Amino acid sequence: MWTTRTKVGWGFVLLGALLLVWASSRYYFVGPEGRFQPEGYDGHMPGLLLHISAMSVAVLAGPFQLLRSLRERHFGFHRALGTVYVVSALLGGLGGLYMAPFSAYGLGTHLAFTILGAGVLATTSIAFVRIRGGDVQSHREWMTRSYALIFAAVTLRLYLPFLEAAFGEKLGYQIVAWACFVPNALFAEWLIRTRLRRHPEPPRWAPAAAPSPTPLT
Repeated sequence: MWTTRTKVGWGFVLLGALLLVWASSRYYFVGPEGRFQPEGYDGHMPGLLLHISAMSVAVLAGPFQLLRSLRERHFGFHRALGTVYVVSALLGGLGGLYMAPFSAYGLGTHLAFTILGAGVLATTSIAFVRIRGGDVQSHREWMTRSYALIFAAVTLRLYLPFLEAAFGEKLGYQIVAWACFVPNALFAEWLIRTRLRRHPEPPRWAPAAAPSPTPLT
């Protein structure tokens, strides 16, 4: 049901996605002095730009994939946008895996971003396989997990200023490397169990059935 709380939550997600795209656009127009962590990333700009570009598309497509009314009334558009989302998420996840070893402040952040990138690849791939098999409900659940992890790009930027103010630049960043996605993943599981499974969607298509064997005579 599209309640006031649901509308506010969806609006927050869309606003976060738009702000992320706006903030990330500076990487295309400014020099090293305007980028975060230039000493670690500037030698790997192709991988960084792949990650930023693909994740920007995925994070912006995600809110519209969450709209049940759009899925029901414009299913063809939903499928087309879903294809864009899957390709972008996979490319962004690969870019994130490549960039993870170059993150700031050591092994803890490298490991966090490696797990995040692998999680995006795994959840998105499973969601794609499930819809190809006609399992709409499982696809919906895995896409929810996928977008929760992709939205870490937004929550990282929301939490980072406060964590750095409270714990300093180094420790704050080490904390946010985990805090940006672990609560998101937990929230996704709560949402799946308390909302999605209570209001399942009917299948809209199913893979073609295998032909029945011709009886021997």
